[in-house]
Amino acid sequence: ILILGDSHMMGHFGEFFHRKLHESGKYDILSIGIGGAGSKHYTQRMTNFCCGYKVRMTCCTDQICQQCTIPIFERSNTVTQKPILRNVGSKLIQVLHFWQPDAVIIALGSNYTNAHQELLSILYEYNSRLPYVWVGPFKRKNVAARYMAIEKGMATHPNGFLVRSDDIVGHDTLTSAHFTGKTAKTWANEV
Repeated sequence: ILILGDSHMMGHFGEFFHRKLHESGKYDILSIGIGGAGSKHYTQRMTNFCCGYKVRMTCCTDQICQQCTIPIFERSNTVTQKPILRNVGSKLIQVLHFWQPDAVIIALGSNYTNAHQELLSILYEYNSRLPYVWVGPFKRKNVAARYMAIEKGMATHPNGFLVRSDDIVGHDTLTSAHFTGKTAKTWANEV
C-alpha cells in the first residue's frame, strides 16, 4: 500500500493509521506525509516546501512493539526545500514504479492546493485498475467546495472510494493543533 498525505499523516493520525494497517499482517506500507501538502504537491517533484515531512515504511513481516513508533525511512521537522525520496527520483510516478502498490490511500483535502484530476491521472498512468481510497477533509471553511473538487476528480477515475473525515471526527478548527491522542486514534481506526 502507498499512502499519500499532508501534515495529519506526518503526525499522530499517520502513526495510528499506519500501525492499524500494519497490524493486519497483510501489507507492506510506504506512507508519505508532507506538511502543508495538497494534491498538487504530489503531481510535481515532491519537496519539503513548508513545514517538514515524514516517510514511514514497514513490511508485513516486521515486528513492531506496541511502545515503539513506526519506523521512519526519511524525515525533516523543518523546511529544507530539498526533494523527498531522492533515491527513487522524488516524483510520484517513480515512487509508484519503485514501490509497486496494489492500492493507494490518499489523505488530502485540508490544504486547498488542488490538482486532484492530475494526481489521479498519475495513478491511472501507473495502473488503470489501481484501487484507491480518498480520505477527505474535516468540517471547516469551504468544506463543501473541497469535497466537490475531490468528487469531480474521482468521477473520471472510478476505481476509488471516498471516506469523509467530517463524518468521523467533525472538524479540526477549534485549535491550531492537529488531532492527537484518542481523537487521532479513533479517526485512524474508523478510516
